Amino acid sequence: MMTEFEALAQIKGLSRTRLEICIREAWITPARSKKGHVFDDVDLARLRLISELADDLLIDDNAMPIVLSLIDQIHGLKRRLHELDEALGADAN
Repeated sequence: MMTEFEALAQIKGLSRTRLEICIREAWITPARSKKGHVFDDVDLARLRLISELADDLLIDDNAMPIVLSLIDQIHGLKRRLHELDEALGADAN
């Protein structure tokens, strides 16, 4: 787990404003502690992705939820295909 301060220091291009938007828009769902938000590995990976999309591909805040949704769908489909592949492999044995 990582604090807000640590996340801001570690993730290139992540500003406090962008972090606040990510939390407000529920693009990430960090846990809360007495000291504020804390981020797990999934949150941190998603923050890196959002920063790269915004900085490198110039995806704005209006388009970001659409892009993130499409990426989530792709990952979900890959996971389902992997499960199907494993199930078919088990049937062949």
